[in-house]
Amino acid sequence: MDDVFESQRTFLGAQSSRSHKLPFPQVFASPIEYPATAADHPIWRVPTPSLLLNPKRAADNFRAIQNAFAFCNAQVGYAMKANPHPWLLSAIADVPGSLFEIASKAEIQTLLDMGIDGSRIFFSNPVKQPAHIEFAVRNGIRLFVYDSESELDKLEQFNDPQNPLEVYVRMTAPHTGALWPLTHKFGVEPRAAVQLLKSAKARGLKPVGLAFHVGSQCTRPDTWIDALAAIAPAWKMAREAGIELDMIDMGGGFPAPYTNPVPKPYEVADAVRDALDEFVPGYKRVFLEPGRGICGDAGDMVLQVTGVAERPDGQTWLYLDGGFFSGLYEIPDGIRPSVQPLIRESRPLGMRTYRLAGPTCDSLDTLFEMRSPVELKMGDRLVLKTSGAYIYSVSSPFNGFATPEILREDEWMLRITDFQGIC
Repeated sequence: MDDVFESQRTFLGAQSSRSHKLPFPQVFASPIEYPATAADHPIWRVPTPSLLLNPKRAADNFRAIQNAFAFCNAQVGYAMKANPHPWLLSAIADVPGSLFEIASKAEIQTLLDMGIDGSRIFFSNPVKQPAHIEFAVRNGIRLFVYDSESELDKLEQFNDPQNPLEVYVRMTAPHTGALWPLTHKFGVEPRAAVQLLKSAKARGLKPVGLAFHVGSQCTRPDTWIDALAAIAPAWKMAREAGIELDMIDMGGGFPAPYTNPVPKPYEVADAVRDALDEFVPGYKRVFLEPGRGICGDAGDMVLQVTGVAERPDGQTWLYLDGGFFSGLYEIPDGIRPSVQPLIRESRPLGMRTYRLAGPTCDSLDTLFEMRSPVELKMGDRLVLKTSGAYIYSVSSPFNGFATPEILREDEWMLRITDFQGIC
């Protein structure tokens, strides 16, 4: 018990030492209690479930990637599938030189409605619907990825030989260190890539380069080097065959900081600085497609505890008003946000283990196991850190439960940096 007591004191000491840095008042009842968040703090007025967004942070993350890859003048296109909320898109659009990576007609239309010109958009879905290609070309999009002859059949229909579409081939790539490999669904090996480049040229299209994706949430910078090495034979063979490649698309994979440290953009850039010249000599254009790395830590999710239950296996379950179908669909695959519990009255410190679940009646609607430094009750709130990626994109009103409200933190007089994930 002495060890537990001492750990509680250590936790409180850490909270107390930084409490002066926090802009909201906390209430301490004794040296071994978890602090309350004051009743007049705006976090209690926020509707739940909700997603608090900080568009400026997304823009800052975008600039950080631009700056890291300034040595090769990389053209950075935000992968809008990660979070296409207009506030984020607008903030990123205001960054000089920003581009957008899209996968569908609807995404194009969203950008056009915001006044973003087709010249700032590239289409990197390797398998596209013909109507989406036609819409893209009609609205000034000129750069398309592909990885099959059947895709060339579609692109050729909308090509003008006098002003040919630029096309580039998606290749398979190593994915060590990535949470979700993407190499099985898309991509070809070097010889097939060269044949596809030759075929595009024969059809009157303009083959310009190669592409790869190391996988989502990649935490190993050297994987980008491995990928460049893997595509190098295709680059060499194509150029020897008279195909004037000048463009390499290194995809996305830039990670968001969930519970563990992740590489910064400059660490990935430093890793590939020499590899680009070695493996794709003569390149003139580098494209990047960050999504999660832009918007992940630009949003936090706020949920409320709606039920507590002891189960026969001894586990205590916390039921929340948002869950798997509220956009937290990545949790079963390994995404684990850190959490800050918020309580209205101070309570004794004491570690407890909870199993989190969402509000629906579906057994799929479970989240993760959480160790909390305080007992949690109905009406308490949880702030799930780094929730900006995909929640807005994929949440649904399944079982009649509301999708998260999207809120601007500044309009609620909040800052997501005020909340620290501690469990």
